[in-house]
Parts: sequence; structure tokens; C-alpha cells
Amino acid sequence: MAAASAASRVAVVIDPWDHPFNGTVVSARRFVAALTAEGWDFRLLTIDSEPEAEGCQRIGFPELRLPGVQHLIDRMRAPLARPQRRRLREALRGCDLLHVQFPFLLGHAAIGVARSLGVPVVCSFHVQPENVLRNLGIDNAALCRALYALFLHRFYQRADHVVAPSSFAAEHLQAAGLTRPWSVISNGVPEALFGLPRCPGTDGRFHILSVGRLATEKDQASLIEAVARSRHKADITLHLVGIGPLQERLVTRARALNLDAHIGPADDATLLDHYARADLVVHCGRVELEGMAVLEAMASGNAVLVAEAESSAASRLIGDAAWRFPAGDVDLLSSRIDEALASSAERAQAGAVNRVAAAPHSHPRCAQALADLYRAVMGAPQACRT
Repeated sequence: MAAASAASRVAVVIDPWDHPFNGTVVSARRFVAALTAEGWDFRLLTIDSEPEAEGCQRIGFPELRLPGVQHLIDRMRAPLARPQRRRLREALRGCDLLHVQFPFLLGHAAIGVARSLGVPVVCSFHVQPENVLRNLGIDNAALCRALYALFLHRFYQRADHVVAPSSFAAEHLQAAGLTRPWSVISNGVPEALFGLPRCPGTDGRFHILSVGRLATEKDQASLIEAVARSRHKADITLHLVGIGPLQERLVTRARALNLDAHIGPADDATLLDHYARADLVVHCGRVELEGMAVLEAMASGNAVLVAEAESSAASRLIGDAAWRFPAGDVDLLSSRIDEALASSAERAQAGAVNRVAAAPHSHPRCAQALADLYRAVMGAPQACRT
């Protein structure tokens, strides 16, 4: 990857930088680390924090507290920042580019300040309106369309370039009315996963793994029910890796069904061990713009069962229909699990295919694509938009 010039300073809006519990923060951290190593200079616009992180300057903003929904924000560990215009002007002065990763109040205000200073803007599409609404317990198509329109008006239509993590994500933005230039750049998969050796357990049990936020739209509840109906139930150890508002509920349900289940967060080293030892990975998520956990499981050579859902890109990653199931269909999922566990040879074959299919998503390749995009946007004439 060609190094950036010394003048290439990028401001990144990522409110919950210190809360790496969702795909947006994980993705931002990985790209910042990769490009910093290649000479790019990043200035992070986050919630109040220490001034330095991972070799980057940080500009802190106070946390925004929203009565009525703050309890949910706290449980999701995705706090929001309250913008301060004067501080934003100080933060963006001297920057060559603004990259908005988190499309909320800080990002909205930062775009306005960037425009006034002549700083070009890139916006990433990480947060689906469906994600926001389902976490609020709302399932309303009209409100979802309205939220897409709001996001486009306040963020994506004001950007010089929009980054979508998948073709699925780009199609959704275009259907909602996006007319700004856009590119598809995957969130990417760390190289370590492609070389991860398979280390099946020796305890005589089947280890089923699912990775993702423990929230409604990830639908781990369906996986718990499906495992409980499996003919291999007594021989299955279920690992649900993540944090989120449904953790206690999922633990309670797994206990009621007498499952051997481990539900909660894991550090990076433990997660790698889970990927290496899993006999089967299952992803039941109904709302995904790409499916980072699915890609990581594929890259590590796992057989993966993925839910097909209207608001999810994840099932597009799996070419064989035998490894997909309709979201929420517990009986079919249970049957698919039984079929997969019945043949270690078929699981190994599926894992080998998955590892090859994930290769175009290698993180170095994706970081190179993002660096090239940064250079193109910084070098293009800027039209002033509000």
C-alpha cells in the first residue's frame, strides 16, 4: 500500500470509539490502525476521552443523554456525542478529509462545519434504519422509509462520496434516493483469520458458535430454540459471543431449555479460539449491511448456516442454498443443524469453500481501496453543499 503524504489528515466521526462492541466501531478501528501504519494521520472525533489513542489525536465531545431511550443506548454500549460547533471547527481546521462513520448528531454537525471550511466529506453507511427501529421495538415500514429519507437528507446526500460495505447496502441507498457518488468497500476480514488452523474439540461434543450483538435483530433466540429441538441437543455446547440488551433473557431461556450454553462477551484471543474450534457457525441475524461475523467465520474455514432475510446482506455470502434458511424458521434451522452435524466431511468441504469465497474481503485489500478513495476525493474539485 502506498503511504499517504505527510499532509493527509483525516478526521473521523466515531462517537463510541471506546466501546468496540458493534461492527461500526470494530470496522473503524481496523481501518484507522491499517492506514495509520501506512502513514495516514487521523484525528478522531469521539465522546470525551484521553487525548491520544492508537497513535491518533482525539477530540472529545460530551456524551448526549436522551430521556426515554437512554437505558437502551446504555445497554447497547453505543453512546452518542453532543456536538459543539466551536470545538468542531477547531477539530476540522487543518484536516484534508472528514469521514463520518456514525450518522448521528455529531456527524451531522461535523458535515456542516466541514462544508464551511471547504473540507471534503466521505460518509460510510453502517447504520440501517431497521437496526434503529428494531432496537426501539418498532416494526413499521412507513417509519423505516421515513428514516431512510432522513439519513439521506442529513448525511449521504451531503457527502462527496458514500461508502457502502456491500452491493446490498448500496442498492438500499439507491432505492431510497441516493444520487451522490458511491463505492462498495467491504469492512474486511483480518489476515489472521485466513491462516487460522482448524482445531476441533476433543471433548466429544459439538460446538456451535454464533457471534453478534445480543439484540432483537440478531435473533439468537431462534438459535436457542433450534438447538433445543435438535436430536443432538444433549451433545451440543452453544456459544453465543457478544453483548447486548437481551443477554439476561437469552441466558434465562437457555437454562429453561436445559442447554449447555455460554452467552456473553469474549476478548479477541478467545474469539479466535472459538472460530478455530467451532464445529458449526450459525448466524440468524435479520438486519445486516454486510455480515462481518459471517465473513470472519468463513475466512476461518467454518461451515456456516445463515438466515435469509429481506433486510440482511449476509445470506448473499453463502452460495449453497443448503447452508441457508428462512429467518425465524426454527424447525428448518433445527433440521439444517442436524444435517450439518451428521457429516464432518460435508462441514469440512463447506468450510474450505467458504475460506476461498471470503478471500476478496481480506482487510489489506479493503484498506487499500479506502486509501485510494480518500486520495480520489481529496483530489477532486469540491462543490459546496449544505
